[in-house]
Amino acid sequence: MFEDLDWKGAVKRAVLTVLFYLLLLYALNVAVPGSVGSLVTVATNAAFLFVLFVLFHAFVDRRKRRRQARLRAEKKDKKPAPKGGAKADAEDGQADDPASTLKGRPNPNTSRKKTARRRR
Repeated sequence: MFEDLDWKGAVKRAVLTVLFYLLLLYALNVAVPGSVGSLVTVATNAAFLFVLFVLFHAFVDRRKRRRQARLRAEKKDKKPAPKGGAKADAEDGQADDPASTLKGRPNPNTSRKKTARRRR
């Protein structure tokens, strides 16, 4: 369960997250004095959140790396399209789809007046 985790990156991100949390608490304490509470309570909460965010960021990073590796592997497995286009399909006798016979040709269903208007 805890294999392949990037602890160093997770600790860095958790430190930034907890510093942002402490900055927000400081701003709240300046805006409304006495609203935050004692320093011991804030430090305890920050330590608890640090541990929680280290675990959170470590698992999120691992999931992200695994997903990217899976997508890269799927991308490598895909075969490139045949270079012959519609001609290669027609020679193989697989040109049943009417859209494949129009490959590389203008679409007959478009209005020529509209395209001429757009060019002006």
